[in-house]
Formats: sequence, structure tokens, C-alpha cells
Amino acid sequence: MSDYTVLLPLDGDKVSEDALLVLPMLRSIGFAKLRIICVDDPKTDKTPTAEGFKPYVEAQVAAATAAGWQVESIIATGDPATTILAAAGNSDVDLILLATHGRTGIKRMRLGSVSDKLIKNALCPRLVVGPNVDIDMTTYSLKRILVPLGGSDLSAMSLPIARHLAGLTGASVDLLQSVTPPVSTAEIPSDYPALLHAAGEHLARVATEFPGVDVRTYVVGTAPGGAILEHLNANPVDLVIMASRGRTGLSRAARGGVTEKVLQGPDPVLVFEIGEDRSRLFDAARSA
Repeated sequence: MSDYTVLLPLDGDKVSEDALLVLPMLRSIGFAKLRIICVDDPKTDKTPTAEGFKPYVEAQVAAATAAGWQVESIIATGDPATTILAAAGNSDVDLILLATHGRTGIKRMRLGSVSDKLIKNALCPRLVVGPNVDIDMTTYSLKRILVPLGGSDLSAMSLPIARHLAGLTGASVDLLQSVTPPVSTAEIPSDYPALLHAAGEHLARVATEFPGVDVRTYVVGTAPGGAILEHLNANPVDLVIMASRGRTGLSRAARGGVTEKVLQGPDPVLVFEIGEDRSRLFDAARSA
């Protein structure tokens, strides 16, 4: 068993506590250390004070300790996003776990400003339980993983961690590639069927890199964001793994691109960035 560390921001809200339901799965893939962080924001009266957080944190620490975790806690005062990002920057943090799930109405559609900043700027991988996740989190485990691919080196960065997690949990893997016809042409280009065929052959080759894993491949002819959500609605999975182009790229995505659409989708998302996927879990995946 490894001793990976997960950083868990909590604010006393039932929404953030949905992240607690992910902890048994993290234990199964090698996480042993849990660092809970609560931040009193002096600019708002919506959160407990630092002193008010103490009994809440003590209860969470006791529950996690009873479940076998090595637990640390941080209670701080300041800007929540800035404080949590500083904690996530510690060299021993392998993952930050975020939940914005459980809201209703229009609020249910949004990630929230603090979560959005953490997703954009954390220097370690982020596992996000988004606001529209509709799977049963009370029995959360990894049985099926989706890896969207675009035929680029960027998307291929998701493959080692997907392969590693599938090996640890026995999960099946869906490989999805979108081949979108040019929107500027009135008719489908004559070479489009060949592009679809080439994408299918590419995914078939990638599938051979998952020995002993149940891999299914899908080639679709719609834009990536819509294609991924359509797949998730038709083929429920437990985790989507996505690589981003880095802080700038993810900032663009958070304003309406593919990553943002998937974060608003029905399943948890593991997102990481080029050069900022510092994590012993990811190191183990790449060296396997």
C-alpha cells in the first residue's frame, strides 16, 4: 500500500462533504494520508469562524481516522482559494479532491467561484465531483473509466493513469475519439470516411496498450464537448480522465470549452495539466 496524500477542502456545507464519499475509492488505489483544510473567510459571514470550525473538523478527523486514514487538519483564516492553493502546492500533496455536487436549480449548474479557481490553478491533479454528477456516490468505486482522445500527445497523457487505475481496480476503459467535419463546408468532405476509419484504427492500437483490461472504443462525428457528454449520458462511467494544456488552456476551458462542459457533466472528472501533474500516483502510473 502506498501513502499518497489527498488534500480535502471542506467548508461545513453538505455539498463539499460529498467528497467524503470518494475516500474509500482513493484508499483502494493507494491513498493513505488525508489532509483536511477549512478556511474562515473574514469577508463573508456564510462560513463558520476559525474557532467555529474546530468541532466540525474534529468530527471529520475522528470519522476518517476510524476508517483507517492518517489524518491531518488545517484551520485557517483568509481568502479560501488562495489559502487552499498554497496548501495544494506542498510537495507531498498528490491530489486535491473537490466536490461542488448536490445543488439544485440554477446554482446546480455552476462550479462556484472558489472551486473554479482551484480547478484552474492548483499545481497537482484535481478530482472534481461536479455540480451535476448524478451517479450514486454512496457506493462510489471505479468500474468504468472514460478517456477522451484527440490523436494528440496531450490527450495521450491520460493513458498511463487510466491504465494504472484500471489495473488497480479492475475497471473497464472506454476510449472515445471525436472526428468533427469542418463546419465551413456545406458537404461532408470526401476524405471524411477515411478520417473516421483512421481514428478507429488509432483507438484499436491504443487499446492494445491495456493488456488484461476490458477496453471499448468509440469514434464519433460530433464536436468533442458534445460527444463526451452524449457518451456519458448513454454509457454511464465512474470517472473521466482529461489532460489540459496548462493553466492558460484550462482557463480558456473554464470559460466554456471542452473541459468546462465535461466538468458540468454527470460523472466525476480527474483533470491535470501539462507539467503540473506532480503526483506520486501519476509517477507510479508513468513508470509502470
